[in-house]
Amino acid sequence: MQEFLREELKKVLKEKFNLEGVDFKVEKPRRKEFGDLATNVAFLLAKTLKKSPPQVAEEIAAELRKSPAFESVEVAKPAFINVRFSKDFYYGALRDILEKGFDYYRQNLGLGRKVQVEYVSANPTGPLHLGHGRGAVVGDVIANLLEFYGYEVVREYYVNDAGNQIRLLGLSILYRYLELMLSKVYEGAYSSASYLMAPPGEATKKDQLYAKISTLFREIGEEFEKGGYRGEYVKELAEEVYDLYREQILELSKEEAVSFLSEFGLRKMLEEIKTDLEDFGVRFDVWFSERSLYQTKYVEKTLNYLREKGLLYEKDGAVWFKTTAFGDDKDRVVIKSDGSYTYFASDIAYHYNKYLRGFHKVVNVWGADHHGYVPRVKAAVQAFGVNPDWLEVELIQLVKLFRGGKEVKMSKRAGSFVTLRELLDEVGKDVVRFWFITKRADTPLEFDVEKAKEESSENPVFYVQYAHARISGIFREVKARKGFDAEEPFEFNPELLGSETELELIKHLATLKDELVSIAKSREVHLLPQLAVDLVKDFHYYYNHYRVMVDDEELMKARLALLKAVRTALRLLFHFIGISAPERM
Repeated sequence: MQEFLREELKKVLKEKFNLEGVDFKVEKPRRKEFGDLATNVAFLLAKTLKKSPPQVAEEIAAELRKSPAFESVEVAKPAFINVRFSKDFYYGALRDILEKGFDYYRQNLGLGRKVQVEYVSANPTGPLHLGHGRGAVVGDVIANLLEFYGYEVVREYYVNDAGNQIRLLGLSILYRYLELMLSKVYEGAYSSASYLMAPPGEATKKDQLYAKISTLFREIGEEFEKGGYRGEYVKELAEEVYDLYREQILELSKEEAVSFLSEFGLRKMLEEIKTDLEDFGVRFDVWFSERSLYQTKYVEKTLNYLREKGLLYEKDGAVWFKTTAFGDDKDRVVIKSDGSYTYFASDIAYHYNKYLRGFHKVVNVWGADHHGYVPRVKAAVQAFGVNPDWLEVELIQLVKLFRGGKEVKMSKRAGSFVTLRELLDEVGKDVVRFWFITKRADTPLEFDVEKAKEESSENPVFYVQYAHARISGIFREVKARKGFDAEEPFEFNPELLGSETELELIKHLATLKDELVSIAKSREVHLLPQLAVDLVKDFHYYYNHYRVMVDDEELMKARLALLKAVRTALRLLFHFIGISAPERM
């Protein structure tokens, strides 16, 4: 509707004033009685036309009134033009929704341009937690919207498979494996624990092997205590290693064992992450390996590129990037004094890689703890000669879990946290996806397990899905009792829908088009669940006050058409959010 009015105004400006390229606003008025839409165009033209704003507004309004699309066009002080669309316009919108389905709401904003959305990108050193899950939904919904509105979207997961965290995963598995092996000795699964006291010459071969366990266990214990991963999943990985390899791991040196188990743990955790995300309805086109940036010398090549531009310098034995030249608060180290690269170095290379892949825009969905990291990455983007707005970062706050009215305390350090998989198994994909975007992504979210499991109007997921199932149920009942199949295309007379309630519901369906476009542009995906709830409220009010299966067949068809359009809109909202549209509940 905004686009329609905008085009009508452009036509008036061109034909009446011979003006083009005027950057005016079309928006929804603050108060309902002011009409459907309003524009400030008169204020912008007054100086150019050498007329007062009210005079310009009246002249434009007079031209708009000639269109049958508008019921009224009024000038409000000081010079706003308020427009109210006609019944015929809304009836036409209803017909279009039934004829075109989702395509009624589609608009080619992207023009086929490539956009990358990178999200989740959790370290593959443990299961996905609830914060990762929230980021997954936000990123996935943004990608859904961009795809629908004409962009070529690449969904990408950046796999942090390089660096010390992967080594720590391997060391943690080794520690728990050695712990398990020692317990097997104590339990008598192998020879007696007396080997610990036996002189070397008297010890059996097996005793010598398990003496190595104790020595190695103590050797890596301090490193594990400082930074090892403590979750139960590490013990489970260690048990899997034991089942597969028994004491073969002990035939390796310490570093060989750590390296082998690092790769084992990385592979297993990635498999688990991929499975959890698939079950969560989240898919990726690309799994980009951080390690590949080093293997192909991409990090080195990128830093050489910056060096040639005079943006790197040496100080205190390290190599620094002049990020202050691009608005950062201080310069950043890219190569440490020991010759190793910083994480920032690989991030620069990764974003340079994104740039060279030809993306029109890149959207990164990061945890809120990366807030301070945004300026330095944008500085790197500018160093490539790219507008910093090319990179858009959506920050995600954590999820607080409540059970029985009390917050479930979680500590990543202690390894005590609720995984995304556990929550999915308890309440289901649809509930988690819907609830995770009910608030702005950059604000903390409280997830009440008991409320999320309720099958009542108090649970917004149940509330909106039940409306979809109810409409489908009405269609089944009409077919059974009246022999009329509302699922098939049918002719109807929209003018029979003349009550204020019916017109408001049709208007709701039509204005949804503008609201969805606005969300696609702003990335404010938290508005989608509320749109669904608001539409369902209007539907339930209508259904409770107007019978659908009436004796007047033409009236019945008109009301069925209205319900069918509501269901189409709900299905589109569900598609964006990524939840199912049940036929029965």
